[in-house]
Amino acid sequence: MIPNSFDNLVWNALHSVHSHFNVRNGPAARYPADVVPYAAMADANPSRLPSLAELLSPGERVYLLGAQPTATNILDVGPPLNCLQMLFPSNPGQDTTAASSDTPIASMKPEDAPDMVALTDLAFPGFFRARTHEMGTYYGVRINNKLVAMAGERLAVPGFREISAVVTHPEHVGKGYATLLMNRLLNDHAAVGLKSFLHVKEQNSRAIAIYRRMGFVTLQSVALWPVFLACDD
Repeated sequence: MIPNSFDNLVWNALHSVHSHFNVRNGPAARYPADVVPYAAMADANPSRLPSLAELLSPGERVYLLGAQPTATNILDVGPPLNCLQMLFPSNPGQDTTAASSDTPIASMKPEDAPDMVALTDLAFPGFFRARTHEMGTYYGVRINNKLVAMAGERLAVPGFREISAVVTHPEHVGKGYATLLMNRLLNDHAAVGLKSFLHVKEQNSRAIAIYRRMGFVTLQSVALWPVFLACDD
């Protein structure tokens, strides 16, 4: 069953756990540009889109999660990023403790932000920004003082936290770092009664296979729609 709060996930996040990030103009809301390029509408009424246009800067794109928005003479809509929305089911008997490892896990701090942006830009450029780390807890693995893997929390609504920015430097893929970091987050969430979820591109078969092996189940397919001022196309 899909949680009710997922019906308008970004809007609900901005009006609950992440209300301190909320930049709102009537029925439109968004995260600050240096946090994450996500926006939302209170409903899908196309007549309300001008409210969103007033929150955008020239040349900027934000992403709406869900139904396809209708382009207007003010706003254009680009092709979607199609994703699977996956949930880690509650299972008190399931052990998410990572196998013993000598790999140290570091809690990311504000001063780590440049390294976090540089690493995530290798996988999904433009989505992780200078203040994205403020959305939740982030963990990383450093080898010879170089950040080579990370994972953390992004969208948040009551009872649920998104695991995001799961990325490993290409030179260090296959060493189990992603699973190690995700298990740390899963255990954090379980300890305080939160359920974990994530989004992954439908084409990312390798990551999807890993998540399924870990126990994640697919809730639904969702789309991220890029929206930008019409004059920017």
